[in-house]
Amino acid sequence: MHDVNAYVDMVSHSQVTTYMMCTGSDFFYYRSKHGRILGDDLDGKLDCGNDTAATHHYKSFYLNHLNLEKDGTDLIEASLKRAKMHGMEAFITYRMNDLHFNDTTTNCPITYPEFWYTHPEFWTNDDTPGLNGSRALDFAHPEVRDHKLAIITEQLERYEMIDGLDLDFMRFIVYFKQGEGKKNAFLMTELMKEVKAKVDELSEKRGKKILLSVRVPLTVRDCLDKGLDIQEWIRLGLVDFITIGVHWRGNPSLPVAQFIKELGSTTVPVYATIDDGGYKPRETFSHGMFRGMASHILSQGADGIYLFNHYYGAFNSTYQGLLHLEEGGQVCRVISPHLIQELGSPETLAYRNKIYCLSDGVTEYGIKHISSLPLEVRSDDFSKAEIFIGDDPGKTVPEEVILFVRSSKQASFTLKVNGRDITHSAPDYVSLYDKGRGLMEGECQYAFVLPVESIQQGYNTVAFHAADSSLLVKRVEIALKYGDVKTHGYF
Repeated sequence: MHDVNAYVDMVSHSQVTTYMMCTGSDFFYYRSKHGRILGDDLDGKLDCGNDTAATHHYKSFYLNHLNLEKDGTDLIEASLKRAKMHGMEAFITYRMNDLHFNDTTTNCPITYPEFWYTHPEFWTNDDTPGLNGSRALDFAHPEVRDHKLAIITEQLERYEMIDGLDLDFMRFIVYFKQGEGKKNAFLMTELMKEVKAKVDELSEKRGKKILLSVRVPLTVRDCLDKGLDIQEWIRLGLVDFITIGVHWRGNPSLPVAQFIKELGSTTVPVYATIDDGGYKPRETFSHGMFRGMASHILSQGADGIYLFNHYYGAFNSTYQGLLHLEEGGQVCRVISPHLIQELGSPETLAYRNKIYCLSDGVTEYGIKHISSLPLEVRSDDFSKAEIFIGDDPGKTVPEEVILFVRSSKQASFTLKVNGRDITHSAPDYVSLYDKGRGLMEGECQYAFVLPVESIQQGYNTVAFHAADSSLLVKRVEIALKYGDVKTHGYF
């Protein structure tokens, strides 16, 4: 129990106001009528074939559950009660179609959810892109929707202390066969109506309002393409707040203002996700990038920030609760509790070192991140990327502004920022700020010092003109340095 309590305690007395506990999807962290606890091998009947290490790994989750259960502890209940003791709202967050283990080729039945495994006729069985996408449960089948509603109902009834239920549609964002989401959106709306009716029933019974929130894609169009008619849900009063996000990789430049405008509602709060993912190959976001993302989100009008998979495992275990700095001493990439004392407010983000970034334009499960990148740069004209800065450099004046650019190859190019020629190259900053990480063969990383007066609050235009052969710009980042990292925050 000490470990359970400590994990909640780490985020208390911070800017965190709501604690969300994941309740799984088709695997469970409690005794359910609808499936097995994660790692339950049914007394040795299930394993991972010859991979004994994997079998041991997954079974350890179940053994941990048994240890807690022996002491009368429900992991979810204990965590949420602890959060409420610290004055936080307590939510359960349910993954609507998790696909982590939907892969029969692994020969690891200890990881196969029962309902999914015994009903292949309910899989999409198409060419849906993404990890295990073709083996996702297809919500066009009423049996699938009934199964999900039964699980959600069970959890709502089980955890009486909750202040809200979050339905995470981004885990994973596959609900129908490719191209069939829009025509089946009415089915998801009916499911949402049934969930809302149960939430309202229990709200009345318990004498308090239980909130219902959803996490969905970045645009109204992408939502509808996936079968999620978010505008209709609002019209029907089905949701109390909305969070936008991506599947996993993380998007450091979420189109918050655009989504709010498309949504057309001024009454439903909109939050935005900061994920634990990063560029590909995976690079965890650094502290400066976290601040840049938070500033971007809040400056674009979001009502709050949703930290997804914000784990402190490496901070606690690998680094014994100490900040680990990359070579050069300027950058920290280990998620730590220090960040949640500042990410939630423009006031606490002021004068803190930040890095604003563009998404690299990755596509996940058929949804492309909105980004200027990758940007083809030619010799016949300027190519432009737009990057948003939340700080107002006219009011909070940075000590130094640095532009980082990654290209597909070494090349000569002309560079302008908001129409101003940029010529001050700073190659040593590439290693100092750990920007050579993840370089692929042939790629080149550049750093330039920008005049403070060349940038502005809001969107900034970074224009490129190739001297001869064309190239691809793959990353664009702008760092605002307000002072020494020990006092103004690590990058």
